[in-house]
Amino acid sequence: MAREPLNELKGFLKPFDKEVQKTCLQLREFVLDMFPNTNELIYDNYNALAIGYSLSDKQKEMFCHIAVYSKYVNIGFDHGVKLDDPKQLLKGTGNRIRHVTVSAFAEFDKNYVKQLLKQAHQLTLDTLEKKTQTIVGQSIVKSSSAKKKRPD
Repeated sequence: MAREPLNELKGFLKPFDKEVQKTCLQLREFVLDMFPNTNELIYDNYNALAIGYSLSDKQKEMFCHIAVYSKYVNIGFDHGVKLDDPKQLLKGTGNRIRHVTVSAFAEFDKNYVKQLLKQAHQLTLDTLEKKTQTIVGQSIVKSSSAKKKRPD
């Protein structure tokens, strides 16, 4: 296992269906196995539980994220519009972010998503002024909304 989840993260996941919890933790391990030194930024938000993976403690330096919803989990790419996606698995209509919806970890294209993660990580690394990661391997709860429009 890559890194033990913070107790706060485990608590934030409790209201979700067991399969959604399991998928989230498997995706988390998938990302951390590839990038063990990345920082995990946790946002227990109004609409979703979001876990961002950043080269610092800043949201703007995230290269991917996991968004947990009532019935599924998304793995998102913060500069997704810039990624090479020949299979056209990335979904979304915004100016930057694209995602892949994961209903079950066993059913998603791990090798393809690994390639997307590598691209996303490199894109973010290339935008850093010093081209090095400033904080290494931290899990940080960044916010927790008192009111939620999702399981709580």
